[in-house]
Amino acid sequence: MVLPSKVIDDDDDKTLRIAFDFDGVIADDEAETVYQNGKLDKFVAHEVSNMQKPHNPGPLANLFKKLSSLQALEEKKKAQDKHYQRMIRTIIITARSAPTHERVITTLENWGVSANETFFLGGMKKEHILNTLKPHMFFDDQKTHLESQLGDIPMVHIPFGVTNKAAPKKT
Repeated sequence: MVLPSKVIDDDDDKTLRIAFDFDGVIADDEAETVYQNGKLDKFVAHEVSNMQKPHNPGPLANLFKKLSSLQALEEKKKAQDKHYQRMIRTIIITARSAPTHERVITTLENWGVSANETFFLGGMKKEHILNTLKPHMFFDDQKTHLESQLGDIPMVHIPFGVTNKAAPKKT
């Protein structure tokens, strides 16, 4: 679901910037499920014990992989023509921090993909990075991460995983 925003496109900006959350977007929500059920200490222990095991793909893994393939072509073009200006910039913005960031790196390496920039925020608000980078699109599975004071970043809610399941009704 694309959320409303008041973006004004800059015709001089020739780079397409696409930002992604990691868990529940690029990767499945296995780690998020552990976090939601056990809180931070259990999440960290789980991710450290699985740091060499790549995550399973999430709902936007294929999109991320295709963008990475296009970026590889751009790298070849840049090697042939030093004046070539890259057109695509991918960014991962996740609340993870050390040591849980290792599993993200393992996953990306295993899949043979990379991002131009990866931010491990350790719980800091994503809004600060988003307002600086001004992505043309930001994908996240948690609506609370898709709130911006400025309202000028196109944000897309990915209704996937444990954070989007309705709470059981009390009887």
